[in-house]
Amino acid sequence: MLLAAAFTLLPALFPQPRVPTVTRAALPVATSPAATSPAPATPEAPVYPTTSSVTPLISGRVNLNSASLEQLEALPKVGPALASRIVAGRPYRSLADLDRVKGVGPAALKALGPLVSF
Repeated sequence: MLLAAAFTLLPALFPQPRVPTVTRAALPVATSPAATSPAPATPEAPVYPTTSSVTPLISGRVNLNSASLEQLEALPKVGPALASRIVAGRPYRSLADLDRVKGVGPAALKALGPLVSF
């Protein structure tokens, strides 16, 4: 009797892991190459915009005394707020004058030096 109870409770205490079954009916049916439509001989290449269609904001050095806000914002380390402060602080005669603008530090001066004129 005890042995019969052990065989009855054994599956409840130690259930067998469920293993998913895969049948051929669940798998996609392969079609023959003749049944599919032929692939195009040359696939169409994607079309990307070219740089010739884009007008650059900066060509050469940017004159800090006459540049627009958009041209100033195109410079490295210059955002909208700093560009406004640069315009408000005009005229400039040297990098030392630019250094007096709030937000322009040594890193910005180093980056802007070769890109600006006065």
